[in-house]
Amino acid sequence: MKTEATVSVETRIEDLSHDGRGVGRIEGKVWFVEGALPGETVSVKRLKGRRSYSTGVVDSIIVESTDRVTPKCGYFGICGGCAVQHLSYPGQLDFKKKVVSDAFIGAHVPLPDHIDILSADPWAYRRRARLGVRYVRKKGGALVGFRERNNSYITGLEVCEVLVKSVSDLLPSLRGLIEQLSVRDQLPQIEVAVGENATALVFRHLKPLTGADRNALAVFGELHQTQIFTQSKGPKTVTALWPTEPDPLNYPLEKFGLTIEFSPVDFVQINGEINERLVEIITSWLDLNHQDEVLDLFCGLGNFSLASAQTAKKVLGVEGEPSLVQKAELNAARNHIQNVTFKTRDLFDEGIVDWIEGNFSKVIVDPPRSGAREALKRVVDYVKPEAIAYVSCNPATLARDSADLIESGFYRLDRLLVADMFPHTAHVETAALFRRVS
Repeated sequence: MKTEATVSVETRIEDLSHDGRGVGRIEGKVWFVEGALPGETVSVKRLKGRRSYSTGVVDSIIVESTDRVTPKCGYFGICGGCAVQHLSYPGQLDFKKKVVSDAFIGAHVPLPDHIDILSADPWAYRRRARLGVRYVRKKGGALVGFRERNNSYITGLEVCEVLVKSVSDLLPSLRGLIEQLSVRDQLPQIEVAVGENATALVFRHLKPLTGADRNALAVFGELHQTQIFTQSKGPKTVTALWPTEPDPLNYPLEKFGLTIEFSPVDFVQINGEINERLVEIITSWLDLNHQDEVLDLFCGLGNFSLASAQTAKKVLGVEGEPSLVQKAELNAARNHIQNVTFKTRDLFDEGIVDWIEGNFSKVIVDPPRSGAREALKRVVDYVKPEAIAYVSCNPATLARDSADLIESGFYRLDRLLVADMFPHTAHVETAALFRRVS
């Protein structure tokens, strides 16, 4: 067998890591190998070495996995936007189920008999993105795309198979637009947001725009019928350029007869179809009725709150970001919903909080990656609802918080679902349902 110090080494891949790299062993040392799949024997080019592990990239495939497919995107392997396009889509779903089950097993949480899967079309799904921009004269000018793997360079994209078509089609034209601007080397990113009614681009610039710059951006927006915004500093500096008074972006929750409005920099789930179906599943799991009072923590724009209010007696949505609470209230008014209230509160506060006041029978939790440990402790100590539905973008913190709920003695894990919100990436969206046992 070759040694680690040589140009390439050979190993058999045993597993996939949580970020989609193949896992093998060479002379007892763990290797994480980009581009490798379980069951394969590969020749590996070493990238970095650490005391406890090494990283590498596939140099050649000696024995190929039956789950290996040809990536649809020609940039795959260079662009860091996707991690597992070389794995068949059923294989991707199995991989994500395993990531979730491994997290729960590691946290000593008993798994239900079955983990449900929610999936949809895995292409052209991404309605939110942050595109990097670099002006590199040696590479022919402006580059627009996602960061390359393992470095801060930008992959110049002419097309993207996971972005919604209205944005992918703009990529070649964006390059030409940026090259016209005086600030082309001071424009680090473009925020992308797509609603049912419009596409919006937010241009972040580190130097003031000239009149010619602003005119070029406005002409681009009018030509492509795309809303154009500028941003000089933080989110509060986002300003509409074309049209000067754009309609808010929106997305539907058709089953509930709702339209949710949002701004280009608000958080919304990047996969509209999966989001809509997930809202339907969560409200179905909770089996809401007209006697239920629902507490929705980390409620954002009201995604789950407004849907729940269609059936429940009343809903309280709690969110830490004041601007999102204001927009949730506007969404309730626009949809003529009167049995929902929203509050701005710090959901990581470990003290006694006023949002627990009420007779809540059902709770929904949809926190950031850090999880909801503090908020759930308040729920268990003071509310003890019949059921808790937890939506998570981080299996590790979901498993940790699930262990807390079960160890409290009041809840058992009843349902577990992997929702493929981010096809071809290693990101995993999960939903869990807990029912009170005493």
